[in-house]
Amino acid sequence: MHISYDIPWWTTIVIGTVILRTLIFPLVVITQKNMAKFTNHMPVIQEIQQKMTKARHIGDHFESARYASELMEYMKKHNVKIGRNFLIPLVQAPIFISCFLALRKMANLPVESLKQGGFWWMQDLTIHDPYYIMPIVTCVTMYITIEIGADGTHLKSLGVMRYVFRIVPFAILPFILNFPGAILTYWASTNFMSLIQTSLLKIPYLRKVFNIPVIIHHASKPGNKKFTQELKESWTNMKISKQLADRERADIVQFNAAGKGPIVKTFKYDPTKQK
Repeated sequence: MHISYDIPWWTTIVIGTVILRTLIFPLVVITQKNMAKFTNHMPVIQEIQQKMTKARHIGDHFESARYASELMEYMKKHNVKIGRNFLIPLVQAPIFISCFLALRKMANLPVESLKQGGFWWMQDLTIHDPYYIMPIVTCVTMYITIEIGADGTHLKSLGVMRYVFRIVPFAILPFILNFPGAILTYWASTNFMSLIQTSLLKIPYLRKVFNIPVIIHHASKPGNKKFTQELKESWTNMKISKQLADRERADIVQFNAAGKGPIVKTFKYDPTKQK
């Protein structure tokens, strides 16, 4: 685009970002749909998790396993999958890293045309923003995308991880102050694209077209648990659920192997051959 159509570098970066974000838009729809389902069923999921935690605290491992199995069945019945909430971040990560590394190498060489390929106060895209406007814009837009669930993640559905996600945009600010303008142009534009896509998916007509359920706003229950305690309990419950899921898969594999493979000898002598 830059060479063939003589488009300035900053515009080329923005257009390239728009194309990449448009290509993964179907995944945004999938995660938004799953997020809506997860939010609507959150009260029941939290109730089962609380029962599982209580049973584990009193040492009743049988009840704890039973509630874990009940949670798995409930989520399977309503087609709610926690992993889908992280689909967009997982898919976007290699794209973001690729663009980040490419633009950083271009700025470090430097590609001479990048020195005049900027805009307004930041004409040279090979150096950092002299007024630090772009790093602040990048962090603010990143925080907004996380807060409104622009990438398919809903903070309330993430449990204690929502605190970590909220801190990240401010924690990285000191590290990106000296990033080249080319990187910040890409980063800020991808954040703005996320906000635009989320705004479109908030339109009732489009939500109906993409079959995204209406989000039910539940009344929040007051809690007095500390952050570390809530994190520890959520992590333990997640491990128990994973162990049960692994055990269930292992049972299926063993059952199929027993049905298709040779008969396992479980007796000292052949009962079909009487002496």
